[in-house]
Amino acid sequence: MYENFFGFKERPFQLVPNPDYLFLSKSHEEALAHLAYAVSQGDGFVEITGEVGTGKTTLCRVFLENLDQNTEAAYIFNPKLNAVQLLKAINDELGINSKGNNTKILIDRLNFFLMEKKAEGKRVILVIDEAQNLSKEVLEQLRLLSNLETTTAKLLQIILIGQPELAEILDSHELRQLAQRITLSYHLVPLNLKETREYIEHRIRIASRKSGIRFTLSALRAVYKYSGGIPRLINIACDRSILTAYGLNQHKITGSIAKTSIRELAARGDIRKGRGFQEGKKPILILSVLCLILILLVSLYPPDRIRPPETVAENEKPAIAQPEEQPISTDVPAEPEPEEPPEPEPPEPEVSEMAVEPEPEQPPAEESDVAESPSSPDEISVQNLGDFMAQADSRISRHMALGAAASLWNAEAVIREYLDNMEDAQAFFRLGTKQSGLLVQRVDGDFDLVRKLNLPTVFELYLPNGVSPVYLTLATMGGDGKMTFRSGDDGTVETEMDELEVYWPGTAYVVWKNFFDYPGSLPRGATDDSLITLKMILRDIGFSDIEISPVYDDQTRVAVEEIQEKHGVTVDGVVGPQTKIILYNEMTSLDIPRLSP
Repeated sequence: MYENFFGFKERPFQLVPNPDYLFLSKSHEEALAHLAYAVSQGDGFVEITGEVGTGKTTLCRVFLENLDQNTEAAYIFNPKLNAVQLLKAINDELGINSKGNNTKILIDRLNFFLMEKKAEGKRVILVIDEAQNLSKEVLEQLRLLSNLETTTAKLLQIILIGQPELAEILDSHELRQLAQRITLSYHLVPLNLKETREYIEHRIRIASRKSGIRFTLSALRAVYKYSGGIPRLINIACDRSILTAYGLNQHKITGSIAKTSIRELAARGDIRKGRGFQEGKKPILILSVLCLILILLVSLYPPDRIRPPETVAENEKPAIAQPEEQPISTDVPAEPEPEEPPEPEPPEPEVSEMAVEPEPEQPPAEESDVAESPSSPDEISVQNLGDFMAQADSRISRHMALGAAASLWNAEAVIREYLDNMEDAQAFFRLGTKQSGLLVQRVDGDFDLVRKLNLPTVFELYLPNGVSPVYLTLATMGGDGKMTFRSGDDGTVETEMDELEVYWPGTAYVVWKNFFDYPGSLPRGATDDSLITLKMILRDIGFSDIEISPVYDDQTRVAVEEIQEKHGVTVDGVVGPQTKIILYNEMTSLDIPRLSP
């Protein structure tokens, strides 16, 4: 409705768990780190809880998307099942025969599958969302499933994600055996004011083509006060505020616009049932406390003992020195100041082009988006790859390589401190690029594929006998075999293939952009919009006979296979990440930082 008016490619505050819009607050970062750690350690049970709307499902989907090829997962999102139905659902998700209603047969099939995967060196995890809806009977069945193990390791890792009631259920006496098996638990908390500002800014940046929307500080505070930092409520309030501004033909969302929108939502009863109810009761609570204080004053100091100072002076005898009596005030104590003092509406400082204006004070060091470091690799003046690696720091070089890749795409690198604690480099680059609207495709031992994809690529390099990797971003590749790597915005290293092979075991991360946001692999699970987008791209690059329809027909498959063969990638007619990259590379209208012309 308002997308074109504000320069959005889609509504930025939709109520869907879209991983592209993932914003990692400090709490979300820690929860994701807990999940990654639990999987890497093979822990049996993990519990993640959070209030309604705090982003549990989005976090869960991002976690599943970032699992490596050695991990298989079953995701159960409708847990209102009995024990047999749950077993059948788990087997269905893992591709195991789920026919029949015999519990023993279903578990035997699952156990055989788990043993096979263990022999292949793979992990299997079960993720159950909205786990607070599980009955005690089903939870007991899950405990029994956790008994599927070898003498050295669990065969199935179980992750329970739900509302705070889940913790209360697990604390019950009947489920004490299950509670004892939970090795990691974490509770998601709402965003604070600073994170709310960053969250709004992040979603606008992801949704924008060239956004002209502006939030004022008063609007931000109104949204935060209303939502309590719960992402779902922030989305509702912001979407309604933007809609109101659109109706008023305004690109600036002021505090009055935000508050008017919030009042409309409250009048309809859309939200404000939790936090709003408590805040609505705050004046009543304060008044009750004041009345209680007044009653206590009257009972302790009856009216006949309370006299003005003049009366006391007249009745005192001058010959006898009496200690001066202090009058007792009957004034009601001052009402406590509200937690958030009201602030004037106009004039309002405006927020910068795309999002809310940052607070005037500097944020604390621990909340800094980019981890500070004493030095960085691009401060080292080197031309030789070996010299550079000898002086570079692994953690800093990883940050700088990601920043260099984002810079080549004319994007701003948003690198948060929690990434420092991630040992998994693939997860680091996936999450880091996602914050900048980019993606990564991992390449293993195939430099020729890097050449074919022809995009900025982060290389994971090691010194001979080195333990910690060093990261550099390949920026250009000449016809004479010379390659230019970048570290940060300015540092450059030139090398050739012979030297690179000494330090490169084979892992690299191609950084790319999904310009038209068509998800998944086509045709499997393709939406109508995705298929139409694919056909329009094929027409744009020369396949003019392609019929524009939401059908993956033989003509489309032949065209895709022809492109795959031309670029030397696997010819299978499936449009996955590699094929999307080469399709975008064929489009001369797109601004793409290619390694070579």
